[in-house]
Amino acid sequence: MNLPDIAIINFSDLPDSEVQDTVRVINRQVIEDFMPIWGSGYICKLHASVFDPGTPEEIQNDPAQAEGVIYLVNEASVQGALGYHDLNNAEVPVGFVFTNLPDWTVTLSHEVLELIVDPTVNILVPGPDPRVPNDPNAWLLHTYEVCDAVERSIYSIDGIEVSNFVTPTYFSDGDAPGTRNDFLGVGVNSFGVTPGSHLGTVDPTTWDWVTIFGSEHASEAANTHRAAEFNRKGHRIRPDEKIESLMSAYHAHHPKQCTGLQHLTAFSRSRRKQIAIERRGCK
Repeated sequence: MNLPDIAIINFSDLPDSEVQDTVRVINRQVIEDFMPIWGSGYICKLHASVFDPGTPEEIQNDPAQAEGVIYLVNEASVQGALGYHDLNNAEVPVGFVFTNLPDWTVTLSHEVLELIVDPTVNILVPGPDPRVPNDPNAWLLHTYEVCDAVERSIYSIDGIEVSNFVTPTYFSDGDAPGTRNDFLGVGVNSFGVTPGSHLGTVDPTTWDWVTIFGSEHASEAANTHRAAEFNRKGHRIRPDEKIESLMSAYHAHHPKQCTGLQHLTAFSRSRRKQIAIERRGCK
């Protein structure tokens, strides 16, 4: 099966054998679960990092031939951050998954599936505002992310946990009888959000960025605080040239001798859309 490649490059303290087991599982998820529903897919391939001084330099620096790259690194700069995904200066999707948390396999699955559907991280879909479901005139531009709305629900393949994901009908208003809006069938409404998960949206009347969190019992004050915390972390990003400089330094050292990317700050994929809106001066 000829599919585009995502290069998985392990710069973390995880052994390559453990990462390879996860890569195989995510490829099974893509081929067996995701592609029959979404009709498209990428294949992940682990590109082992070579740090043997006896290996020729041209082999150590051989570039990965792929349509996207995800690095596994030791998280060191943002408490609780899970991953990062954006485009580099060459417009190639590039991401990071921080492996210090036990559910890093879920994060990697999340990033891979969302890269498949929206690799350039620039698609917005008009849909109802889930905060006021009874108002037909209340609508937002939703980010085209397939895991965010159900990111707190997971399942296992061969004993390794992966992320739940929404189906294309999730982005169609109406919830017609017999439709399933997510793979696991947890019951998320079209354009809705499950407890503990989040949505990135844009208000088309003001061009304000609106982050919506799903919660069964959280108060408005709690949701406001969580949104503020989400945005606070989102604003702490580095210019592309700073990220490239940090990565160049990180490539030069064995990961066992590193403590992570000390100055790389993580942010969600949907943060790219927020930045794009702000840079256009629409607010």
